[in-house]
Amino acid sequence: MKIFIIGPGGVGKSTCGAILANLLSYNFLDLDEEFCKRVENVGNYINNNGYKKYCFENSKLFYKILSQDLENFVFSLSSGFLVHENLENLTLKHKQTLKEQGVSVLLLPSDSIDESTEIVVKRQLPRGFGLKEDRERTKFIQRFPTYKKLGDVKIFSQDKPKIIAEQIKKEIVLYNKGKN
Repeated sequence: MKIFIIGPGGVGKSTCGAILANLLSYNFLDLDEEFCKRVENVGNYINNNGYKKYCFENSKLFYKILSQDLENFVFSLSSGFLVHENLENLTLKHKQTLKEQGVSVLLLPSDSIDESTEIVVKRQLPRGFGLKEDRERTKFIQRFPTYKKLGDVKIFSQDKPKIIAEQIKKEIVLYNKGKN
């Protein structure tokens, strides 16, 4: 089974995804890390080529990885992977692929836009990407309603990553039972 961890930056996709993979004895793959290894540092790529070109290159890498018929993987996907503004055809393709290939898990710190915004912006700013608070706040607020609609499984939590990973594991079991 493939598990896709989705959500904005700063919600713990990579941290919780790695812990979840360990709990399940699955492999773990962080799409942002793979992009950095195989293509270029994400921030540098966006600065040099623009966000739209990055979205297409990131998508190309994702499908290249998926073509390897990987099983028992937890994937941490890039923050904008399913919410690219002005790239609806690409995001529709991504959503369909996730539905066909496995189960998607949305991570957000809260189902409250105000609480989530404060937490995510506070976590994102010190990450060293040269982010501006006003822009990050605006982007998150614009994307929040879209994020909330995503995910076969939805996790709203500010718990420690290990607790969140255990919660994801339980919710995936329940989700799979409901599908059968």
